[in-house]
Amino acid sequence: MKVTKAADVELSGAPSKEQLEKINRLTKTKVTAEDVYVFSVRLCDDQVDRDDERFSEACIRELAALFVGKTGIMDHAWSAEKQVARIFDTEVLTQNGVTMLKGWAYMLRGAETDGLIRQIEGGIKKEVSIGCAVRRKMCSICGEEYGVCAHVKGETYGSERCAAILCEAADAYEFSFVAVPAQKEAGVLKKQTGGEGALDEVAMKRLQKDAELGKAYREDLTLRARRAAMLLELGLDDVLWQRVLRAMPAEDLRAVTMGLERKTAELFAPAPQMTVEKDVAREQNSAFLI
Repeated sequence: MKVTKAADVELSGAPSKEQLEKINRLTKTKVTAEDVYVFSVRLCDDQVDRDDERFSEACIRELAALFVGKTGIMDHAWSAEKQVARIFDTEVLTQNGVTMLKGWAYMLRGAETDGLIRQIEGGIKKEVSIGCAVRRKMCSICGEEYGVCAHVKGETYGSERCAAILCEAADAYEFSFVAVPAQKEAGVLKKQTGGEGALDEVAMKRLQKDAELGKAYREDLTLRARRAAMLLELGLDDVLWQRVLRAMPAEDLRAVTMGLERKTAELFAPAPQMTVEKDVAREQNSAFLI
């Protein structure tokens, strides 16, 4: 599952003495302040993004520890050649009611990075995104596991818009300089997994298409099961019934729907018209029988 949120490069320049000490904890050979370039990035926050998802404050604090030591790459390309920086420190801040994760990263000065440093200083390279994993998503409306309850993110219930809250950080992968953070592929990449390796783009798109088809099929089965239960007058609360149906494995949902529809067909089977017509005709012609 991919979702996106842009982040920014903020402060940059030479490291302080304290920062240099933290950097040298990650290096094999000690570096000097002249060897490295330091910059800070706003990695993520607790605001609802375009996919109607947001990090919980607890998840942000968990990510703070996980991101220390993680690499910075270009365009989420997971290769050694694309590694350009590394996070050496993080901090969780709350400003104007927004909780955010701020990270400090360093890169080695040299011919390979001088161009990137100039782009950062000139404001060209300022958008970044992160790759991480979370274990759970919770519904902002009812507080239950999202996907089990009947609420749908993006839909409004009363005056509240439903969002999925990302909880229990499992791993942090990397942060990346991206060209177009406004696009979904260029923002925060949040995966609800146990932290295994990332899928390639083609495989991910295939899975997304399959997931969309599967979701549409489940929605159709759920609607048919709700309709059948109403016709059979089972006396079930519709919201509770939806919750039960959504929690079922696909094969169980299909079996329940098929069973209810068979029962409905039995109870509301149309009366055979030919029998009635024959009986009426027999009565009409009975006067002529000898």
